[in-house]
Amino acid sequence: MPHPSEASSFPEMSLATFQPSSRITRQIIRWCLDAYFKHKYPLTPILHRETVEQTPISPEKYGLITACCAVISLSPEILPPVSEPIIPSADFFISETLRARQHCNLVEHPSLTHIQTSFFLYAAYFSLDQDNSAWYYLREAITMLQTLRLHEEDTYSDIDDPFLAMYARRMAWVLFITERGYALQRNRQVTLQITLNVPMVDPSCSGAEILLGFLDLISLFRHFDADFIANRNSSTPANTEDPGHLSTLQSLLKYTLPNVSNYSQVQQADLLVSRQWLKIIVWKLCASKTLLSSTCSEDAMSLHYPVTIARGIVLASQLVSTQAFEANGIGILEKVFEVACSLADLLSLVPVGSQGSTMDVGPVDTLMEMVKIVGSRFGGSYRHLNILTDKANRCLLMNIDRSLPLPVDDESVDSVE
Repeated sequence: MPHPSEASSFPEMSLATFQPSSRITRQIIRWCLDAYFKHKYPLTPILHRETVEQTPISPEKYGLITACCAVISLSPEILPPVSEPIIPSADFFISETLRARQHCNLVEHPSLTHIQTSFFLYAAYFSLDQDNSAWYYLREAITMLQTLRLHEEDTYSDIDDPFLAMYARRMAWVLFITERGYALQRNRQVTLQITLNVPMVDPSCSGAEILLGFLDLISLFRHFDADFIANRNSSTPANTEDPGHLSTLQSLLKYTLPNVSNYSQVQQADLLVSRQWLKIIVWKLCASKTLLSSTCSEDAMSLHYPVTIARGIVLASQLVSTQAFEANGIGILEKVFEVACSLADLLSLVPVGSQGSTMDVGPVDTLMEMVKIVGSRFGGSYRHLNILTDKANRCLLMNIDRSLPLPVDDESVDSVE
């Protein structure tokens, strides 16, 4: 199995026939790698910095670097300020990645580097809202992983290079999380079934907190198997899902993250928001099966659970910085947006007064806070903000109408003695 730094191209596919673009300077690469390891690595710890920086440039290596740069260029807020816009566009970085890949035979000679590159291409296209391309490269990364059998524990007994084994294992689990998250967001199927131990963490090593947070993220998504996702994504969900299992799933999500305060703020934002979003996913499946009740004593199986879930999002937004939210990219925005829309839909159907809240901050106030988060925490995503604002306005009008007394006609007045 090739080392991450080894090119999988044929001998004739060398620097003699491939030249990197002069627009991508060492300074630009340094800026992008600095931003990745500071802001993105805690979310996807899949690159070894020394390997990336010290390995001689090959088409395979160049493709990986430019794909990573494409992702970073779509988050300019995490790049250092520069006096002029010299960072190329994401589209240019992607075109360079694809040009480099023309000099590699990744089908016959897949490698961990190619898997990492495909993952970054997925992330870039996801941020660009090009779902078909994002899905294609996510599937490509998973296919190469499966071709090399890096999703199976037995494979790792034959890997002599400890760094290759370490980062291949992390890559497998990143793809596991990503495929499940993307399947739930975009109604896709999952194909990656892992028989792999989770990464080992030495608490005494530097960066242990990052890996502990990564393990917590794995634990959030491990509960969502292919059957659950297929049932959830079906237009007519089957009634085979055990109500007790769904209730247990909500309990697991509630107690999965006992303490995240030691993690980086980027990880805290990802973990806290992902957990609340997964709660909404389960709640919506329960709602589709009419398993919820307005009088249920168990909060997770209550019709009003989105109020509690949304309050968790608001609290998370107060605990972590705006930059920590934005470093997570469009994915976390969509999760916040889905929770907010679920709350707005609930409030448009259920009178606020019947929700039995004893808190000073009511459900409508929570919804308004969610609107502010979507509008301000991500540089103002107008598409999401406009949809959510329309929902919130309709919700406000409907609740105002409910609070007004019904008109009384003369006959009714006369009948009161």
